[in-house]
Amino acid sequence: MPPEKGLSVIIPCFNEEENVAECVNRVPAMPWKTEVIVVDDGSIDDTSETARKLKKPGLKVISYKPNKGKGYAVRMGIAKASHDVVVIVDADMATMPEEIPDVVKPIMEGRADFVNASRLVYSMEAGAMKWFHVPVNHLFAFLVGLLVGARLTDSLCGFKAFRKSMLFEHLQEDGWPDFEMLIQAGRNGMRVVEVPTHYMARRKGASKMKSFRHGFAMLLMLLKAVFE
Repeated sequence: MPPEKGLSVIIPCFNEEENVAECVNRVPAMPWKTEVIVVDDGSIDDTSETARKLKKPGLKVISYKPNKGKGYAVRMGIAKASHDVVVIVDADMATMPEEIPDVVKPIMEGRADFVNASRLVYSMEAGAMKWFHVPVNHLFAFLVGLLVGARLTDSLCGFKAFRKSMLFEHLQEDGWPDFEMLIQAGRNGMRVVEVPTHYMARRKGASKMKSFRHGFAMLLMLLKAVFE
């Protein structure tokens, strides 16, 4: 008898006490055994305390200090994942938890090993992304797509699903992990597909993205990944 399909939903958080409860509760019921793993990446607010009060079945909460970066938080979540299929969802809900089934479906149906969600297919909500981020995202997606061997429209969306067994040991980046995850997926023979997702404006709390500082850091990460 084949093993039961299961899904681990990882929500990396940094100072998301205003969003974490809603994000966890919006993870929909799915036809697979599902767990939700909140990773509090050194928050200085009540993110982890808020998460621990929730009654969501299959909920795990990981917390540590100090803040170490989203890539580190993602790896900590993957390490605690009980299932081979993992999906990363940002706590700000700019990409909607309700669309998790659409993102993981290609893996569950055996058509993919890695799914990259794209925010740049559907029309996005006003204010969801600064106008100059759009061409930069397209450029990064084109460059990463050449390395991965897949047609990508968005390489920096945090909404990604993959098989843990094929990717986890290859991840090392502590900062923004998106480029590394895609490039390592391509290098390790994972079947990469892209699915569109709706992109909404952050409702509460402050964005962690600083356009120029993080944009330059991402460029350096991309170059690092290329030459490793």
